[in-house]
Amino acid sequence: MNNTLENSWHHGELTAQKRVGTEQRMAEIGPKFIRELMPQQHRDFFESLTMMFIGYTNFQSQTCASVLFGDRGFVSSPDPSVLVINLQYSIGDFTNQSVNIGDRVGLLGLEFDSRRRNRINVIVTDINQKTMTVKVLQSFGNCPKYIQPKTWGLNPNYNGSSLIAEVQLDSKISTDITIKQMIANADTFFIASCFDDGEQLNNRGTDISHRGGEAGFVEINESGQLLVEDYYGNGFFNTIGNLLLNPIASLLFFDAQLGHAIQLTVSAEILWNDDQVVESENKQQDTNTDKQVRTLCFTPIKIEYYANGFAYLQK
Repeated sequence: MNNTLENSWHHGELTAQKRVGTEQRMAEIGPKFIRELMPQQHRDFFESLTMMFIGYTNFQSQTCASVLFGDRGFVSSPDPSVLVINLQYSIGDFTNQSVNIGDRVGLLGLEFDSRRRNRINVIVTDINQKTMTVKVLQSFGNCPKYIQPKTWGLNPNYNGSSLIAEVQLDSKISTDITIKQMIANADTFFIASCFDDGEQLNNRGTDISHRGGEAGFVEINESGQLLVEDYYGNGFFNTIGNLLLNPIASLLFFDAQLGHAIQLTVSAEILWNDDQVVESENKQQDTNTDKQVRTLCFTPIKIEYYANGFAYLQK
């Protein structure tokens, strides 16, 4: 395999690309769009944020989707390959003990009002009580598709150090009204996934991505499983590729009106609709590319609830 291509995509991503017939196009796109450096506009963008979504694997080898908060400037970029992030505020799960030097984490910056987002996969080079320094392994932009615009104000009841409440799975998501409503009313969630076989390649490690739609786009069946229709995206298949190789993932939901958040550790299954896959994935200019091409089915393993863990409320 070409070394440049190998560093762009791992074999899970390549498997998904081949299944939908986009592997040739992705072989051309990957080396052009996935960089080891951040362009200046991305650096400026990250430094302007007040929240940064993060996917990481903790000391218990558990994949986690979370978010870090701060005033503008809590993320800084001293050079094109480095970010320094203040760790003072999170939903209550992430501390300087959550990751170690050498860990590979995923970061996603998303500006909800402009619907702009950029992603980087990084390696931790330093971490202390105040900050985490990371070096870029992969940097690329994402389109604004499916981002639901929001403007934010401070949550006056924010408590990033509140005790984590683990929800008993005996109750099932389908019958736990608080959890069910938060998911059923959501127009946004984030998914952290991970593939790391020990190879020192830039495409290994934990990743985080955004999923969005109209409120109700996440369905809950009678068994308490979450069903999400997955539509045409950038064609990279970062998340799908990871899930093909490692189905354990983490979902982050938040209540934009009340400020609560939940993390779900899940086992994921990809339900392919092969009659639609090739048609939708290959027709990039097709006005009908919003049609469903597969369904993600998430079976909860663990649910954790963070009361007032989200630092902002939707205005």
